[in-house]
Amino acid sequence: MDAPTPTAIWRTDVDPTGETLPFPSWWLTATDLVRASVETAAWHTVRHVLPSGGRGDDQPVLVIPGFLTSDITTAALRAHLRTRGFHTHRWTLGLNHGFTDVILDGLIDRFDEIHARHGRPVAIVGWSLGGLMARWLAHLRPDAVERIVCLGSPWRAEAEENRVTGAFRAAERHWGFSADTEDVVALIRQPVPVRSVAIYSPFDGLLHGEGCRQDDGELCENVVVPGSHCGLTHNPAALVAVADRLEVPLDRWRPFRWSSAVSHGLSGDGRGRAGASSGPAPATASTPVAAAA
Repeated sequence: MDAPTPTAIWRTDVDPTGETLPFPSWWLTATDLVRASVETAAWHTVRHVLPSGGRGDDQPVLVIPGFLTSDITTAALRAHLRTRGFHTHRWTLGLNHGFTDVILDGLIDRFDEIHARHGRPVAIVGWSLGGLMARWLAHLRPDAVERIVCLGSPWRAEAEENRVTGAFRAAERHWGFSADTEDVVALIRQPVPVRSVAIYSPFDGLLHGEGCRQDDGELCENVVVPGSHCGLTHNPAALVAVADRLEVPLDRWRPFRWSSAVSHGLSGDGRGRAGASSGPAPATASTPVAAAA
């Protein structure tokens, strides 16, 4: 079976309403990298005053980079999670150039390796395309995925057309996507069977933030942060939110609150995640989208 053509997968009419989200303004797009550099500088400034020690309880966390990036871009995020007591893992697959057979098969093998090594469910944090891959893994390994956190990941069909779509289609032509890509995308667009958190920015310069928002559901939560797309793995607000959402025990889940996230991030208390469930959290009320700090 030949790999599907770009127009067979990445078309706008997959949205049953026929609607697509607008592109970010050209001002947001043009300044995204500049704003990302400011966020990176801000993170390297504030990280020195954050205490070491957290509530990660050595929970394994797989961190997946975004489109056309590698483990280098998630180093700061992984370092922060390590200071919070998590056992972080690189994806080790080099450049993330999309849904190729090498990437998809390699990611499954990498996840299974980490799961077998720790003998407990693995949390996944994915940035942009990495977040879509986190959703896919959660469908494939629901009993082995502890929870997922997606940073600026446009999983909704109406967000398919964005500032990066042209580059994504070029990557498909260059590297060749898997013949299973349509099935992968179909899974990504389904409700995730484990606890999932979407963190995104209304000031994203590459895609519309609403395309990352999850529908209200028992296992879903949305957190809005101010910032760029390219800087999400260094954005101080995003990193504080990621750590907070990973630290909350699944069986004692609480909705996201900036006051709690910041106070816990600054406290460095050593309380563990004892009592955390090894599977999906029990049914709870839907959590609202948090306002930006």
